[in-house]
Amino acid sequence: MSTLQVTFNGRIFSFAQGTIVRIGRSSENDIVVNEPTVSRRHAQLSFEASGWVWQNSGQAPTFVAGQPVAQFAVGQQVDVCLASPQGPSLQLATAASHGQGAPGPGGTELAGAGTAGALGQTNVAGQSPGVGAGQAAAGYAGAGAAAGAAAYASPGQGAPAGYAGGPAQEYPASAGQQSNYAGAPAQDYAGQQNYGQQNYPGAQQQNFAGAVPAQGYPDQGGAAPPGMPGFPGYQGGAGYQGGGPNYQGGPAAAQPGIPLSQLDMGSFFEILIPVKSWLHDRGWRQGIRLLIIPYALLPLIFLQVFSGSTSLSSPGWAYSLYVAPLWLLTFWYLIRPPVIGKLEVVVGIGIVIWTIVWLHVVTIYINNHFANTHSILGSLVVGYNEEVTKALPVLIAAILVLKIRKQKLDPRTWFLMGTVAGLTFGIVEQSIYTPAALIQIHGAHAISEADVGALSFAFRVFVDGFQHAVWAGVSGFFVGMAVNYRRRRIPLLLLGISIPSILHALNDYTLTVFSTVWVGVLVQALSLLLFLGYTLSASAIERRVRRNPNFRGQSIMMERFSQPEQAPSP
Repeated sequence: MSTLQVTFNGRIFSFAQGTIVRIGRSSENDIVVNEPTVSRRHAQLSFEASGWVWQNSGQAPTFVAGQPVAQFAVGQQVDVCLASPQGPSLQLATAASHGQGAPGPGGTELAGAGTAGALGQTNVAGQSPGVGAGQAAAGYAGAGAAAGAAAYASPGQGAPAGYAGGPAQEYPASAGQQSNYAGAPAQDYAGQQNYGQQNYPGAQQQNFAGAVPAQGYPDQGGAAPPGMPGFPGYQGGAGYQGGGPNYQGGPAAAQPGIPLSQLDMGSFFEILIPVKSWLHDRGWRQGIRLLIIPYALLPLIFLQVFSGSTSLSSPGWAYSLYVAPLWLLTFWYLIRPPVIGKLEVVVGIGIVIWTIVWLHVVTIYINNHFANTHSILGSLVVGYNEEVTKALPVLIAAILVLKIRKQKLDPRTWFLMGTVAGLTFGIVEQSIYTPAALIQIHGAHAISEADVGALSFAFRVFVDGFQHAVWAGVSGFFVGMAVNYRRRRIPLLLLGISIPSILHALNDYTLTVFSTVWVGVLVQALSLLLFLGYTLSASAIERRVRRNPNFRGQSIMMERFSQPEQAPSP
């Protein structure tokens, strides 16, 4: 039997032959790698005729030795990186789970268990041969014990992992109680001192810079190993030399030292600053790394491009578009929609276009003629007007996908699409408000007035889109639920639009009526807690709704039971 061991994040997972091992970001996998760059179902491992095989099953790549691979056979040990050469790392290893020991001279077969061998019993001189009681290391055959001659012979131990067991050698009468390790033939120490005195052949020590070669301890018989050459870099260092008179090892030829001035400085810098390997690294194909370059350079480019601009809204547009992708990445990480493909990208572009057009044609007109944030009723008009502007394109897109493509998307996908509508709305809105903040800075008569103008500009640019996205994301989630569960479609839509609309109205009303922003901070904190709560429990809410008969109609999971005889029992 072949066992697979997977080491990840300091933990070791073991899987028996016949098991299918799934790896990915989803909690349903056997090994969960909770990284956004890793696919939800990244890969799987299965045992085939050739052994354990890795097979990619997600969109993110897998790298072995820095090269992308889709399928490979797992050897004794393989290091795997997910999503990128520097991504999360796993170590794969295979080993046999059971092995059969080889019979020793005494005739007893050693068990190839998964633990190191223990010492066997010894036999008195003249009695029957020794019986090996040692066990082999995991999956490998152990060796037989030494045959009992006219002395106490110790039995064999288990062979170390990875080596085939071989027969042990006998010890004569004077050998003493020395242990014999099965797994490789032991040396025959003819007539040496007892092992307890630890008589080692030819004590050896390192000999640097022409020092006198070390002398070994005199001993009885045997041969010294040949001398080892001196280390390069030391001027004429003598090699290791065997000592005693009965050893045949002589002085080794010393290699000449290499002066420091002749070191290859090109290789030195190539190792520490590997520009060539950087240029050929496939990691450059990852979009996140490439985004770092424009995000570092764009503020300087803005200074040059807008230095001669005559429109005060231009800086607002530029910096809002600069910040919006960062917020979108944050929302994607928090919401974790199941998949973002071509369909979702097309839907997102349509939502952006609809939001911009509707805002200029309808939303601004209603706000200018019917809204007054100094009253709670006028604030509610603003809240519902603007939240409907963001929720309407999400609802229309969900209905079109259902009717034309006959496809229902996960509510978390519409959750993310709601944030797209909110970011779009915020970018357009701040381009209208930022000129006033810049004028306030220019015409300020005190430092405090200039500070307020600068902070107002920063708030509009960096937070306005985020603020609208938080509210619109909640309504987008309810839109997705309403489309998938038509029995409660109208209540879900009303609830999904009313929650963010009321929060929006309270925010505008408190910022207009109260002289302090602390009340607005509380409203914003409540909105954020609500948004984050839905990001944490969106999947759980959808599962509970699916199981509740009050919501059952057409849904993502219920479509499989379209036939009456296949309908599940209540």
